Amino acid sequence: MNQTPTSVFAAQPKSGLSADRPRPIIEFVDARISEPARFPIQHGLIQLNNGSYGSAPEVVLAAHRELQRRLELDPVRFFKSDLEYYADDTRDALSSFVNAPAEDLALVCNATVAVSTVLQNLELSPGDEIIVTDHEYMATVNELGRICKQTGAKIVTAKIPFPRVTSEIVIQSVMDAITGKTKLVLISHIASASALVFPVEEIVPLVKAKGIDIFVDGAHVPGQIDLDLKALDPTWYAASCHKWLATPKGTGFIYTNPDRQRGFEPLALSCRVHEKRADRKAFLCDFDYMGTNDYSANLAIPVSIAHMGAQLPGGWDALRKRNHDLAVEGARIVCDAIGIEQQVPESMIGTMVAIPLPGEPKDGTLYDNELWDRLYLNHAIQVPVWELPGIHPRVMRIGAQLYNTIEDFEKLGAALKDELNP
Repeated sequence: MNQTPTSVFAAQPKSGLSADRPRPIIEFVDARISEPARFPIQHGLIQLNNGSYGSAPEVVLAAHRELQRRLELDPVRFFKSDLEYYADDTRDALSSFVNAPAEDLALVCNATVAVSTVLQNLELSPGDEIIVTDHEYMATVNELGRICKQTGAKIVTAKIPFPRVTSEIVIQSVMDAITGKTKLVLISHIASASALVFPVEEIVPLVKAKGIDIFVDGAHVPGQIDLDLKALDPTWYAASCHKWLATPKGTGFIYTNPDRQRGFEPLALSCRVHEKRADRKAFLCDFDYMGTNDYSANLAIPVSIAHMGAQLPGGWDALRKRNHDLAVEGARIVCDAIGIEQQVPESMIGTMVAIPLPGEPKDGTLYDNELWDRLYLNHAIQVPVWELPGIHPRVMRIGAQLYNTIEDFEKLGAALKDELNP
């Protein structure tokens, strides 16, 4: 039986169809925004690795499913008309959350794609240098390797010590790596494997003062620490939202400085790119639609921002502080349990902490490291253990999200005692 979208549109003519814009998705769950967040994490599992893929609460997933339903009601209308309305709603919500003009935010599926997009838009020549640190995410390093192979540009790596490090050391290392051939500085805001919060607020203006572009990889930032893009003012900023913003999987954005938006293109050009519009700039049109795909995860971002921000009386500031304090205390508990000192300065901690572990690393069969395997299989604890290549042979990265409690870290400490001292 044919179905018509009888509850989707703001006004209904006799036909049941309408030319009006669709109802904002947040209205669909408006009565549930202040509900306690319920995360569908497997019963009995202690999840301490929110940083890799995140977890979306049930209210957000309900909005996601509703968007998918609306798409299937009339895919033609959804892709031809409604998609832009929903994308604008998402940009408006993100605009307030990260303090950036909505028209400067392009939606993408994750930070990895965002990094690839920016790098593929660069005009590089043989001998040009791109600076990264040795804490950069491997997907970014891989993409840099590809672009340098294509163009003859060169990667220059600034060395950052771990775990004994300061913001001043990071700033000095990055700035010392700059030469007359430097074309771009690409730096993580929060390093993935080491979890260090880098002082990009100081680095960005120093780099720009030298006339060099700076690209900040903020994959772990939205929802973990406060982000003010207007104050930061990078050339580009990339982020994922499915980690600490608790959106469905496959969400993110690229901030592009307005003077770099002309000619800035997505990795895939749709059938509409040639259709220039007076009412909407190409930067938005080209990224909003890159061919047939399920864009609903990004379109649910406004619900995530509202729902997670309603969990504590102080809103997002209170939630970030709660998670930060829990991560710091959790790290202390774990370090005490295995008899080591927590050496990372608290000023460089968000809601994740990487803890150096004693012993020789061994490859796992299920995960990167055999200790990761044992913690999962023997104790039902999901926490990553991996190498920081050239920096430290084995670290454990813990993370604190709303669903975590101090008891989770106490159980991890007890499990580590068992596994490290059999």
